[in-house]
Amino acid sequence: MSKEHSHEHAFEEMSCGTGCCCSGGSCGTEGAIRPVPAVLGIALFAAALVAGGDTWFGLAAYAGAYLLIGWDVLKTAFIGLRHGRAMDENFLMSIASLGAMFLGDYSEAVGVMLFYRVGEYLQERAVGSSRRSVRELMKLRPDAVHVREDGAVRDVPPSDVKPGTLIEVRAGERIPLDGVIVGGRSVLDTSAMTGESLPVEAGEGTAVMAGYINGQGVLYVRTDRDWKHSALARVQELVEAASGNKSRMEGRLSRFSRIYTPLVIAIAVLVFLCYPFVTGGSWGDGLFRALVLLVISCPCALVLSVPLGFFAGIGRAARNGILVKGSSYLDALRKVKTVVFDKTGTLTEGAFAVDEVLPCAGVSPESLLYWAAHAESAASHPLGRSIVKAYGGALFPERVADMVEVTGGGVSARVEGRSVLAGKKAFLKDAGVAVDDLEERGATIYVAMDGVLLGRLRMSDQVKPGAALAVRELRDLGVNRLVMLTGDSSSAGREVGDRLGLDEVFSGLMPTEKLEHIQELKGVNGLVAFVGDGMNDAPSLAGADIGIAMGGVGSDAALQAADVVLMKGDPAAVPEAIRLSMATERIIVQNIVMILGIKVLVMVLGILGLAGMWAAVMADVGVCLLAVGNSMRIFRVKTRQGKK
Repeated sequence: MSKEHSHEHAFEEMSCGTGCCCSGGSCGTEGAIRPVPAVLGIALFAAALVAGGDTWFGLAAYAGAYLLIGWDVLKTAFIGLRHGRAMDENFLMSIASLGAMFLGDYSEAVGVMLFYRVGEYLQERAVGSSRRSVRELMKLRPDAVHVREDGAVRDVPPSDVKPGTLIEVRAGERIPLDGVIVGGRSVLDTSAMTGESLPVEAGEGTAVMAGYINGQGVLYVRTDRDWKHSALARVQELVEAASGNKSRMEGRLSRFSRIYTPLVIAIAVLVFLCYPFVTGGSWGDGLFRALVLLVISCPCALVLSVPLGFFAGIGRAARNGILVKGSSYLDALRKVKTVVFDKTGTLTEGAFAVDEVLPCAGVSPESLLYWAAHAESAASHPLGRSIVKAYGGALFPERVADMVEVTGGGVSARVEGRSVLAGKKAFLKDAGVAVDDLEERGATIYVAMDGVLLGRLRMSDQVKPGAALAVRELRDLGVNRLVMLTGDSSSAGREVGDRLGLDEVFSGLMPTEKLEHIQELKGVNGLVAFVGDGMNDAPSLAGADIGIAMGGVGSDAALQAADVVLMKGDPAAVPEAIRLSMATERIIVQNIVMILGIKVLVMVLGILGLAGMWAAVMADVGVCLLAVGNSMRIFRVKTRQGKK
């Protein structure tokens, strides 16, 4: 599977592959319908229907109505013919309607052209509306930024604000640029960027992204990126560029369309040539049936429905905080059978906490934590801070003296005049403390006082709340191999793997070794997706069939190497993305089956003489509108258990 990231705006200018050009999402003439000629044409058509085609006035009215309504179609068909597009939809419609005129079916000819133009207008409106509904999700750029300078506030465009600028964000406003809150407290609505519906409390020191909504009060934010490099600008760029990376399904359908239209035209020619000999009917009846087939032969509705379905799926994903870089990756997600997770920052929080307090006989858990927390109170190591947090009581710095921190070992200190040690087993053994050789699980801190062991504190990297849900849902979706790669020790990796029920855990790996494991997994069990935090996982993200960066929108490496970016650090977004891929594929297949089924039915009815050109053009337009409406259902499907 190719992993080239194309940035062509393919949805802006789709080609049916038959010369039937769909500009702006509709398949038809160049330019919009002109209201004055259209209204005059409809009035003349109505007058002709009243007068009848057997009078000079009626004939003139039919001719005038035909030219007023169909002039743009005829002109576009002629231009297309000059450029070698003999199977252009406009050319096919022109031949069909002129053929009806030749046969004397004037009302049929004008009616077909009228319904075609009206249908074209409705298609353009429907597709345009669907595209706008997707793009409105990403239209979050503010018009102005409130910049504070020298005690005054002035409004400037976002593009003119430089990093390091102090800006003011009022209640109800979107935060316009990435930065850090330096004043004020609020509750933020982050749903536009992360898909998270729950509000988030924020205050001084909280990092914020453009697109968040300030729920209350005034916030003062120091920007750390300009607009071009902000998270919101990157999101918009990714969503816009996503339509250029086409899926295999789109490619196959484009190739099919090159066969479909010539095949139907060939059938139309055969019907015209064989009809008089097979049925004994007239050449005129055979020609009329052939013209009906010409009307139904354009595959624009068929080809339009697939990119529109993927575009809607990508838009829905963006609304849920899942950025997919193209329809090829959205389509591939449903084929993933192996998911490989990084551990730290992906399945775990990357922050240690005390899991178990294991005091020796005669020592209470509270006492063990008290001595350990005071010994670690001034330590810089994250494990020390976790012990202080687990203690949770008041600290008395005046009771601590002579604290010495040994890198890679532990700390020693005098607490209330007693000698306290806290650290690794080897650190305490070197100090002459008798320590049992028990099997360690995770990180274990041993605590001793005056040379006597008080107990152990078992530490572990905390598993994210959504990790267990992610594993369960992935298995429900048919992912049958779940692997974790980590640079941590085997005991730490095994603990997380056992807790989550993963199939395999590989520990002590360098980034290049992680990539080697991924290469070994590829091609064995369906597609392989790698999920990492995007900071040091760029080789693995690029090497997997699908690279998924979690919470990596602020990382250049993640955006460049990943195929899917999860805006929030929730592992449960991985099955959500796969479920969305499956829902998109179901809707697209429904569109294809519906369009082909209706077209084949009308073809059969047309050959049998049970459907005229009016029915053919209405079926062609109607099925396109149905496909557009069906594609928009992607915004209502459930992508997570109990969540729409």
